[in-house]
Order: sequence, then structure tokens, then C-alpha cells
Amino acid sequence: MQPDPSWQGQIAFHELMFGTWLSYILLVTLWEKVLHAPLQEWKYLLLTSLSASFFVINHYFFFAPFYLWVINGYTLIFACVWYGLGMRQKGRKLIWKCAGLMLVIVHSASYIGFELLARIAVEQGVHEVWVMVASFAGFVGVILWRRA
Repeated sequence: MQPDPSWQGQIAFHELMFGTWLSYILLVTLWEKVLHAPLQEWKYLLLTSLSASFFVINHYFFFAPFYLWVINGYTLIFACVWYGLGMRQKGRKLIWKCAGLMLVIVHSASYIGFELLARIAVEQGVHEVWVMVASFAGFVGVILWRRA
């Protein structure tokens, strides 16, 4: 069984790749510099993977009649995982936890913005292979940054 092709959205793989490494940097910055609550590296990777999984919904089901149910349900799951991985065990005040949950929106909106930057670049004439090259270079940079 395959999804109905008429449900597919515009998002392309090079947009996902470009947005992922940038959103990883933002994710680490939000937790370590804004919230002052560094996470274990595997938690950053899991949150990034879950963020990237929105691609599947937006690519294959964007025009599906049940899209809003799926995207809203997945968003709720993502917010719960965000809270569970980074905030549940912290003995912080309610205002810190509310701010931390609001950063889910900041992170998600930024991820979408990063993907849109890749789309705009391609629409302006940059070949998508160069967006992919930039993405791979970004991933190498993230690896070098985080291994230290």
C-alpha cells in the first residue's frame, strides 16, 4: 500500500537535509545557552530525528483529508517527548518549564524556516546538489563541534 500521490506536499529531501543540521545547532543552543540545562547527546539526536520525521507527514500526507489530525497528533507527541527528555526530571520552577515548552515552537518554526531557505535558494537558481553539499559540510561541522 502506498500513500495517494495527490496527497504529497512540496517539501523535498534537500530541504530536509539543509534544515536538519541547522536545527541541531539551534536545539543544542536552546538547551545549553537559553535553558542552561544541557542534555545528553543521544537526547539531542532523538529530538532532531523526531523533528526530521515531520518531513514524512508533510511530504506524503500534506493534502490528505486527515492531515490536520496527523500533524497535530504528532506535534503533541513531539512536545511530550521534548518535556519528558529534558524537563520532567528537572527541579525547576513552573515559569522555566513553560519557557522550555515554548521553545518547542521556536525550534519547530526555525526548522521550517531553515527548510524554506533551501527551497528559496533552489527557486532562485541554486542547484539542489549545492544545497546538499552545504548540508553535508554542515553535518561535518556539527560532528567536529560536538566531538570536542
